[in-house]
Amino acid sequence: MKPLELENSILSQAGAIDKNQTKEGTGTVPVNSNNSAAAPTELWQAIRTIIALQNQAPPLEPMQRQANLPLSFSQERLWLLNQLQPESSAHHIPIGLRIKGALNVPALEQSLNEIIRRHETLRTTFETIQGQPVQLIAPYQTLTLDLLDLRLLSSQERESETLRLAREQTMRPFDLKAGPLLRASLLQLDEQEYVLLLTLHQVIFDGWSQGVLFQELAALYDALSAGLPSPLSELPIQYADFALWQRHSLQGEFLQALLSYWQQQLGEGLAVQHLPTDRQLPLVPSRRSACQTLVLPQSLTEALKSFSRQEGVTLFATLLAAFKVLLHRYTQQDDLFVCTPTANRTRSQTKGLIGYFVNLLILRTDLSGNPSFRQLLARVRSCASAAFAHQDLPVQQLINALNLVNMPLSQVMFTLQNLPKQPLKLAGLSVEPLTLDNGMADFDLSVSLVETATEITGVWKYNTDLFEDATISQMLAHFHSLLETLVANPEQQLLSLPLYRENVNFQTLGTLNSEGSKPERAFVAPRTPTEEALADIWAEVFGLEQVGVHDDFFSLGGHSMLAIQLLSRMRDAFQLDLPSRYLFQSPTVAGLAECIEELQTKTLPSQAEQQSESSVVIIQPGGSKKPFFFIPGAGGNEIEFVVYANLGRYMNPEQPVYGLKARSFDAEGNPYTKLEALAVDYVKEIRAAQPDGPYFLGGECVGGVLAFEIAQQLLAEGQKVALLVLMDATKPNNAAYLIYRPDR
Repeated sequence: MKPLELENSILSQAGAIDKNQTKEGTGTVPVNSNNSAAAPTELWQAIRTIIALQNQAPPLEPMQRQANLPLSFSQERLWLLNQLQPESSAHHIPIGLRIKGALNVPALEQSLNEIIRRHETLRTTFETIQGQPVQLIAPYQTLTLDLLDLRLLSSQERESETLRLAREQTMRPFDLKAGPLLRASLLQLDEQEYVLLLTLHQVIFDGWSQGVLFQELAALYDALSAGLPSPLSELPIQYADFALWQRHSLQGEFLQALLSYWQQQLGEGLAVQHLPTDRQLPLVPSRRSACQTLVLPQSLTEALKSFSRQEGVTLFATLLAAFKVLLHRYTQQDDLFVCTPTANRTRSQTKGLIGYFVNLLILRTDLSGNPSFRQLLARVRSCASAAFAHQDLPVQQLINALNLVNMPLSQVMFTLQNLPKQPLKLAGLSVEPLTLDNGMADFDLSVSLVETATEITGVWKYNTDLFEDATISQMLAHFHSLLETLVANPEQQLLSLPLYRENVNFQTLGTLNSEGSKPERAFVAPRTPTEEALADIWAEVFGLEQVGVHDDFFSLGGHSMLAIQLLSRMRDAFQLDLPSRYLFQSPTVAGLAECIEELQTKTLPSQAEQQSESSVVIIQPGGSKKPFFFIPGAGGNEIEFVVYANLGRYMNPEQPVYGLKARSFDAEGNPYTKLEALAVDYVKEIRAAQPDGPYFLGGECVGGVLAFEIAQQLLAEGQKVALLVLMDATKPNNAAYLIYRPDR
């Protein structure tokens, strides 16, 4: 892509200009005279500068493969999230297709396998080597299409079972280490009626990839059904080539220019937005979601498009500005931001690849000064234009480089899709999409709008931990009314708009953050080489000038993602397999230094010793009261206990909190096959830590089921159970989920 073409592409997608307005060689970009404010020359010059640097990047072509293939930066972010919640389905992408006609099942399976052969990313798993995630690409991988016959069921039962099976396949966790990260099932409902269910993990797939998948599946199915060879040419590059190229090109002057822009935009970070939540976020969030749909009529849709053309902006900018007005009225805050995804496929070689390229852009807007909607639109346009021009900096790199780990990025998402999804067309068959959802909320509130020729449809997905259905319904109605008002009178100032929120008492998400302010601490310098090395690592990870030996991991703002980074750095620095439980038991530089020095003088434990090691992890030590034993949900690896470390902050300081980590094998090395057997061993360990009752127990999800069984066994032994807390505990459908398995 030529420099001018790239410039126009980036600017026009954000609504900065019309593509025909730019002339090569001009120093500024003309702005429509109807706008109340012109974007400053410095903005457009900065955009031109970053585009010039983009065009200096090396060509994207097959790269020389190294021993340990790195992840792309976008993949690395998802990998980190998976380390925290390996059982979560939040990043699963379900695809459902209802197929009618004489389906050639062998040709369909062969087509899917040819696509897997063509795209390395579909044969990729992820391993950790020396604390860093790497890609492992299998030379070949065969997919077997599971065929389930539902023809003996009644019509109503078939539909119900189809949805149940789709939900089960979507929710089942993926193992990023073992793979495969693609599942496929074919349900036969009638003689010539089928449902194809595909589920992929987002670490290897995105929305653009679905279009690539459908195009290749259609071409291959048509050819193979007719006994012809594949009509598809070989791919110019593979996803691993892109990952290597990205890391090679994202450095030097280009990286510094990107960081400089985002540093200017974000400063010290972003404030929590006071969304109109009905409840505070629970200590152990489920992140379950629900959806509501808003359809804007043709008359309003046409009015919005016409207004956008008159203002010289895209429909995206107009709708985003209106949404910011809605947030302004609800939050009473002037400094607002939303995240929006970008396809991040700016190089032509990436257009035909299946893989995860998506990056998140942060669109921040200042609504102070009571501007008119037209004035606000100019602000939003400038912000979006610059953000899209600087989209090459992955959000994870942004967070790490600027030490913005506590930014509340998962609050609000806003998207507009103006290109209709291409349906899958298979020769001789009728194919219709089956609407599926992973049932999990990536964001507290996610607004996804779709533009068609006649109307705009919006799906509002929300976290049911926070929002009641009625609150979201009210927001949809207000957004609809607000759009009509703003289009009719764009000169109306924000504070003169009707107050849309009347008898509504909402909580704010800022409450928990305000309670977690960092206390003043006395600084004690490192006294030994081990403490000095640890303090340097901690300071770098936390982005602090100095860390004292008595500074506490959690008081410094430590959380799960930082724990992963910190443990990885410490393991590499000291060449020790440092158990993550040490971070809970000794969460200071001084405490960890003692643990490390002790480990350095010990020999490695035998396999029998490792199997007999206690599962009890101290989350909050000390205190005069009886400990509270907590069992997390499925997965149960030690790093997950960082998520529950805040439990202690909401309990009596004299209340010790213990966690029980996952166990797959008993003391003899035999795998657990029954929940009761696992509970027996847990009871032994609980009683070793606390010989007699009363016992205080709790568990989340499957851990709640296990906590209930532990309580029953303690009662059978004549012990008193004073408290049993079950969080979101339901009986699993599959017996396999009754057993903690770290490898799942």
